[in-house]
Amino acid sequence: MKKKSNFFSSKYFSLLIIIVALLIIFTIWSKGMMLKPLNIRNILNNVVLLSFIGIGACFLMLYGEMDISSGAIGSFSACMSAMFAMNYGIPDGIAIILALLIGCVIGFLNALMINKLKFPPFIATMSMSYVLQGLGYLLVTALGVSIKKLPTFNFLGDTKFFDNLVPMGVLISILFLVVYGLILAKTKFGRTIYLCGGNRLAAKLCGLNPTKLSYILYINSAFLASVSGIMYVARVKTALPTALTSYQFTGITAAVLGGVAFGGGSGNILGCALGMLVLAVFNNGVSTVGFNANYTTVFNGVLLIVGLALDAINARRSARKVVTSSLASLSKEKSENKA
Repeated sequence: MKKKSNFFSSKYFSLLIIIVALLIIFTIWSKGMMLKPLNIRNILNNVVLLSFIGIGACFLMLYGEMDISSGAIGSFSACMSAMFAMNYGIPDGIAIILALLIGCVIGFLNALMINKLKFPPFIATMSMSYVLQGLGYLLVTALGVSIKKLPTFNFLGDTKFFDNLVPMGVLISILFLVVYGLILAKTKFGRTIYLCGGNRLAAKLCGLNPTKLSYILYINSAFLASVSGIMYVARVKTALPTALTSYQFTGITAAVLGGVAFGGGSGNILGCALGMLVLAVFNNGVSTVGFNANYTTVFNGVLLIVGLALDAINARRSARKVVTSSLASLSKEKSENKA
């Protein structure tokens, strides 16, 4: 009974209520179009691109830092993979691997700027975002690169299951969410992320290496962003320098909305996944009813502000509890000493 009551009072239940409410509202508004199989597939496809970037954002935020270059990294890696395959005749499977490796190198450079040059994460990753967008325009121009007759890309983008309702990308994203969720919940590496995010000095005193972890997490974030870029190209058959720039803050928004503390040390993949689903349902609903697409940007911004405000309130409450408990223990010790 206690577990049930905890679930109904948790953020997960609130997010589920929001998702159901959005589905009901947009279904009525669109006269049933929202729940048609083709539209459900579109919602799932939107979650695919967001899921990889969201996982990377979740891990970094649990550590207490962030990467706002994810969208640019995904776009650049997508352009590289398409350019390698179409312009240089490299087999598309190898082109994808090369693009993922380039993404990892970019993640390493982000971590290098932050840990060695002591750049603030926001400045370092924002600068990298501008560099990558500029390089993308120089290499493939604003028109991008179109791909065709590439078996690996076609397999990733066109394969569908369950009467063409569930794309291959959805299964891949679910696999990633499950694996990364288990890593956080069940492994020493996951516990290390929480410890370093909660108190980096205490983590160092326990013999952990937060700097090394920072490199791993930034490389991981860039790798996942590159996966998102590959999945985008596989689906739309075109790589653009700005394909995923709208996702610069979306992964962070999904993580914050799902209960990941902006200061680190608290949250999990399940909450992040539900946050992604809220964004995907709303964004799809807006397009289904024919609203101006800019409403999605406004909604994402409002959600980020609300999420950050709630995070700040929770942090203050936690700090007050710590202070209150500390004062209570001190007064108890004093009374015991007097006795």
